[in-house]
Amino acid sequence: MGSRRSAAGYLFFAPALIVFLLVGLYPILYQIYLSFTDWYLLRSLTPVWYGLDGYKRLLADTVLWESFLRTIIWTVGTVALEFVIGLLFALLLNRRSRINAILSGLILLPWVAPSIVVAYTWRWLLDGQYGALHQVLYQFGLVGERSLLVDPSLALLAVTAVSAWKGAPFMTIALLATLKSIPEELYEAAAVDGANLWNQFRFITFPLLIPVSVVMSLILGVLAFYSFDLVWIMTKGGPTDATLLLGVYLFRQFFERNELSYAATIGVAMLLLLLAFSSVYLGLLRKRQTA
Repeated sequence: MGSRRSAAGYLFFAPALIVFLLVGLYPILYQIYLSFTDWYLLRSLTPVWYGLDGYKRLLADTVLWESFLRTIIWTVGTVALEFVIGLLFALLLNRRSRINAILSGLILLPWVAPSIVVAYTWRWLLDGQYGALHQVLYQFGLVGERSLLVDPSLALLAVTAVSAWKGAPFMTIALLATLKSIPEELYEAAAVDGANLWNQFRFITFPLLIPVSVVMSLILGVLAFYSFDLVWIMTKGGPTDATLLLGVYLFRQFFERNELSYAATIGVAMLLLLLAFSSVYLGLLRKRQTA
């Protein structure tokens, strides 16, 4: 009887496993295989074994290393802004107010909006000639006549801010859920002891938000590291490669240069970097929790 139940369990699990193998595992394994080949579509219709030469080329690619450094700056900046904005929104929504329902919808709108809608909306807002936001900033002397998106020194900052604006609601949801779970008695006891609002936040609220903040930062960091669509639509990696992230560089290698193998090599390298970073990050988190 037990073996029949076990067999039935595996039978019900099999479709999900098959879908995972076809959709998830197979593409990863095939990408790893391609990274060891030379497949340039304009030269050959089939991949040719290339060994580690693709990885040697990757290590010597200065444009890729510049893109990697730019991606790190982008990822850290995006996650930091998402945390700050998400925390402010969560604290705002945690207050008892009649307009919280309306505010919740407005705050969550960027997260549910498609990336293409967000990208084109902000491209219009920041347009140097017709952009409403650009005109306001220009009137206050905060920007020049050129759009931020065509200024090599400011383009990365602009797209980072837009990315954080879109991702912040995800952080808001997690932080707000944690705020709702904090017992009111803690604040009441602190108030009796003479703690003001700042000290209540510093010694009660913020420490209790750290665990969920760490996990959310990892999730949003992974999403930011792999970012492509928002940057591609807004700047296509320009101007003069000022917003050329790894995801955009990979896309160019694959679709513009038809170098499928080198694009696969970059993808594998990105995957290994994220796995290594996530392992160290979670290891430090686990050590902190057991300390």
